Amino acid sequence: MKNCFLVLVFLITTIGTGTFGEDKTGSLFSLQISPGMSIPLGRDVALFRWGGGALISGELALPFLPLVYLSADVGYNFIPTLAGTDLSLLEFGGGIGLDLSPLPRVSLQLYGRGGYFFGFLHDGTDSGNNPFLAGGTGVQVRLSPLIGIGVDVAYRNFLGLQNDIRVGIGAVFNVVPARRGGGAIQEQIPPGGIPDLTTEQGLEIPTVEFATVFPIFYKHYDDKPIGKAVLKNTLDKPLENIEVTFLVKQYMDNPKACPAPQSLAPGKEAEIDLYALFTNSVLQITEGSKVSSQIIAQFTVAGKRYRREVIKTLEIQNRNAITWDDDRKVAAFVTAKDSTVQRLAKNTTGLIKDRMGRAVDKNLVLAMGLFTAYCTHGMSYAADPTTPYAELSKSKQAVDFLQFPKQSLEYKAGDCDDLSVLFASLLESVGVESAFITVPGHIFAAFALETPAENARSTFLAPDDLIFVGDRAWVPIEVTEIQGGFMKAWQLGAKEWREGEARKQAKLYPTREAWTLYQPVGLDLEKAEITMSDQQQLVGAFDREFKTFINREIYPRVGKLQAEIASTSKNLGAVNRLGVLYAQYGLDDQAEAEFRKILQREENSPALINLGNLMFLKGRMDEALKLYGRADAASPDNPTVLLCLARANHEIENYGSVKTAYDRLKKLNPDLAARFAYLDLRGEEATRAADITQVRNVVIWEEGQK
Repeated sequence: MKNCFLVLVFLITTIGTGTFGEDKTGSLFSLQISPGMSIPLGRDVALFRWGGGALISGELALPFLPLVYLSADVGYNFIPTLAGTDLSLLEFGGGIGLDLSPLPRVSLQLYGRGGYFFGFLHDGTDSGNNPFLAGGTGVQVRLSPLIGIGVDVAYRNFLGLQNDIRVGIGAVFNVVPARRGGGAIQEQIPPGGIPDLTTEQGLEIPTVEFATVFPIFYKHYDDKPIGKAVLKNTLDKPLENIEVTFLVKQYMDNPKACPAPQSLAPGKEAEIDLYALFTNSVLQITEGSKVSSQIIAQFTVAGKRYRREVIKTLEIQNRNAITWDDDRKVAAFVTAKDSTVQRLAKNTTGLIKDRMGRAVDKNLVLAMGLFTAYCTHGMSYAADPTTPYAELSKSKQAVDFLQFPKQSLEYKAGDCDDLSVLFASLLESVGVESAFITVPGHIFAAFALETPAENARSTFLAPDDLIFVGDRAWVPIEVTEIQGGFMKAWQLGAKEWREGEARKQAKLYPTREAWTLYQPVGLDLEKAEITMSDQQQLVGAFDREFKTFINREIYPRVGKLQAEIASTSKNLGAVNRLGVLYAQYGLDDQAEAEFRKILQREENSPALINLGNLMFLKGRMDEALKLYGRADAASPDNPTVLLCLARANHEIENYGSVKTAYDRLKKLNPDLAARFAYLDLRGEEATRAADITQVRNVVIWEEGQK
């Protein structure tokens, strides 16, 4: 008996917790009435004969421990003896058992019982009571949701009296039918079957069609169909309360509910969309595979609940797969939060942030630096011979292999689509808005300027090299032009755009707009040790690119101003404007030389202000204040001078002088004073206000009269 109970405990802790199976037919509470016979064992054969009796058991299922039930029992046993009189036993006890379901409608039980019995001889000569123990097994067959029959065999030991084998057969009443294992109280129907009807009848799912699943779009399928299914009512009764779910066990945490009609008339069909909420585990699929999926439909017929399950094969592509039926899909590969991408982008930004020209668009400088880092990293253009973009983009359903940015950095090579994704990811990781440009057989990248389109048209020397969409100005970049550098890549990108647009075949897709349809994945892939670009090499290459851009933008204007200066030696205004032009583009040495030329000839207020601004930007506040003071003397009540005096004094925390100059500025030019309102504050509060209004590094250049 001890060994039997050890086996029972083991089964309860394994099967009962779902290790070996799950119950299919049980009830929440059932009552079993079981007449039976008793067969004495061992030495008791010499004292007792075969007897009979009845046992009534109430069984309560445990919802929190599937398959396990508790019982309360009362029984009567009539046992003839060889001593000339008969024996009656009354037993009262309880137990614990398992209720398994190897077949539909069939329940296999294993149990242990115990309690007390009271026995007495019919001739009145003796009586008494003692504990008893029992263990056994039984089989129940459910004839309907409420009634079944059961057969059981048990070993019993009435301690101090006798032990026997009891064989019983009786009726089972499922007082509260339910599915053990938790959940709603409802009938559980075997997959594909309906009670009292043939398996061909009921709710059929004759047609299921799936689209190929692409792991990169796993978020997309939560609200975009993964396929379609047809529901058909083959009964002569309507189907009500139809519910359909879809599940791929390996890659979904829970079934996904799919919208279905509330009811379906006899003989009618309805097409439904199937949806799936995948986990990011699908991104571990490196080779295309086929997996098993489940479509589960539950419905009501004439007040009874039924279930239909269909198993179908679903094809899942590898994580790098994409089709070009919608070019915006490429945005899903732009993983701006990837740790490797961010490390390269932020390291580059840190190296170039102090080298930006004051009049140069911030996004342009950042993009120039990132493209330079991308080039100095050793990237190369290599068209994939097996999946070339030029060919696959012509077929909307052909599957292409697109690299993640980290993979491109690791391989140091990629197709035009791979390199476009990498550059867009670098841009987005530092807050620069990116876009993709497609022309027949080719894809390349673009980025948005911080400068509004209207201003960009007037300030850029070659506005035809920009793309204007609404109030945004975009810079096209031919990402495969690695050897020629940023400026060459810009020129080629602009040329390709103009040619494609002339044929009405060029399209621009902003990444952030595409993300609303195809969200980027949030998973770092394989850990790869990627060496960053040599800092000295990167900075040197960036300086050369920046100088090339500055030369292109300002030297036509420099030549014009120099010609104007040469036409008359007295034209100090042109000299000052030349100095301002140099200063705006960060050419401080050339700017200072021009301003000092003027001051060698006269005490010129604009030149004094502008030279003071150069000192201010370099942090040389004492020199700046001296120059601003001379400008104030030369041009009293000049609002620009008063602003400069207030700002320089604020930097050295000389707040008395700040107030004097700032109060005068408020009276002369309230709008200019309001723009620099942080001057009314002190300490960290002033610093935060200046940062919020983005005027901390802004200076007002004085061009003077033309």
